Amino acid sequence: MDVKKINPCTIPATKVDFVGDNRWRNMHERYVAEAGTSEIDVVFIGDSIIQQLQFTQLWIEKINSLHCLNFGIGGDRVEHLLWRILNGELNFGYPPKIVVLSVGTNNVDCTAQEVFDGICKIIQVLTEKLGNVDVVLPTLLPRGQHPNANRERNALINEMFLNNFDSKPNVYVVPIHDGIVQKDETISHYVMHDYLHLTNEAYNKVFMPVYEKVRSLLNKTG
Repeated sequence: MDVKKINPCTIPATKVDFVGDNRWRNMHERYVAEAGTSEIDVVFIGDSIIQQLQFTQLWIEKINSLHCLNFGIGGDRVEHLLWRILNGELNFGYPPKIVVLSVGTNNVDCTAQEVFDGICKIIQVLTEKLGNVDVVLPTLLPRGQHPNANRERNALINEMFLNNFDSKPNVYVVPIHDGIVQKDETISHYVMHDYLHLTNEAYNKVFMPVYEKVRSLLNKTG
């Protein structure tokens, strides 16, 4: 008898506290408290790519003025973010107009299809909890100095984004992955200092289309 494989990306899960400092849980509880006391237009949710965005020149000079919060936690996988939004981080008194969602690159032991299905589950929860919210979905960034399986998986996930969300209402895919890999298929440390996270200068360029999309959607909704 065929047994259908359970997709870990669609099963909400807390992060295992290997260090023992309860940091992940504390950050989650802080975000829950902020959601309950804030009236904002935009919330950024995701992993370290989102978390580190708030320390960039782009965030300080442009994004911050859009009346937003940053709910990023480094190392988060799809299932961790799914748990977070099911456990209080979307309990806004006044729901935001836009959610910027970026997660999936840390699910290195999952298939592209599993990650994509998990992100679809997150979008479903966002819609159920926040109503007619717009979801801005940046493509996943390439990673690793040289070609590798993780980079290939992220590229497949991006294809799924672009091929499946183009006709879905209120979901806006923003391609940000192009131009990072060089002609020799390497990534420069001037763009990604550790071949995973963007430098400040690269953030200003790579995430500018995300800022512009969010701003245009806010202007549309008034």
